[in-house]
Amino acid sequence: MSLIVSGTLAFDTLADYPGAFGDSVLPDRLDSLNVCFVIGKLIRRRGGTAGNMAHNLVLLGERPEILASIGDDSDGREYLRIVGEVWGLPTGHVKVVPGLSTPNCYIATDIKGNQLIFFNPGAMETPSDFKAEKPPEGTNPGERLAIVAPTGTEDMKNLSRAFRENGIPFIYDPGQQVNIFDGEEHLRMLEGADLFIVNEYEYEFFLKRTGKKPEELFDLVPAAVVTDGAAGSRLLTRSGSERIKPVPVKKVANPTGAGDAYRAGMMKALSKGLDLLSACRLGSACASFCVEAQGTQEHVFDLPAVLGKVRETYGVSLDLN
Repeated sequence: MSLIVSGTLAFDTLADYPGAFGDSVLPDRLDSLNVCFVIGKLIRRRGGTAGNMAHNLVLLGERPEILASIGDDSDGREYLRIVGEVWGLPTGHVKVVPGLSTPNCYIATDIKGNQLIFFNPGAMETPSDFKAEKPPEGTNPGERLAIVAPTGTEDMKNLSRAFRENGIPFIYDPGQQVNIFDGEEHLRMLEGADLFIVNEYEYEFFLKRTGKKPEELFDLVPAAVVTDGAAGSRLLTRSGSERIKPVPVKKVANPTGAGDAYRAGMMKALSKGLDLLSACRLGSACASFCVEAQGTQEHVFDLPAVLGKVRETYGVSLDLN
């Protein structure tokens, strides 16, 4: 099965905050917020939703196709070189936009794992020009699996519609863009998706923005996965909710990118025909490697190591042949 990963190719500037953000915020004065957080050392690394997922999928032995837009600056050219020469992935659907910068993300993480994120989109808002056409006669559109991850608004709208209209199974992942769209836009993009994935905060925001009750989600999508950092994740279906405990880690260096690693693990498992619970477990195992590194693409693993963590944590063996 071929995997299609849409999202961003960006650079992350990471910083740790030695306290808790909430201790410096007056909840009843959020309308006049004026706070300074003194952060520690800044670390700059490659990141972005598409880049992070692709990095993990390559470690898992996959060769995904990336849909993204980058600038024609030195950052963009270097990222494109990594994708093509180091990862060995096709770059035909990575659009280089003249005159615009490659996206940059600034992320501060406090001691509780809460994050403040500021994002400069640059070339991201330029659509990637990917056209999802119907497969040739006699072929199965289910031989592809796509994810609509946070990126430019037009790409997210266009790609969800194109995947739906052409029968390509896809995952809807609004992520950090959950507050950009109104309720009707979210519901249109979710329509026809095979899976909905968000973190706990995004899940609550999505329900509020769309006016939907949790049980009404399953009129639109068969299943949802809600991640919650160190608390693990939940698999939600019409028949109920199942908690997936997190895979233990030796030491948390930075949680940034763990969600993308989780999604990559899920896509690997689903592409091999495994069930959703197994996919969540593989995703959790991939995420455990990411949080132990300072940066979203600094961790390394191989498939046996990930499968070993699944066995140790959940007592099951996954067959990914």
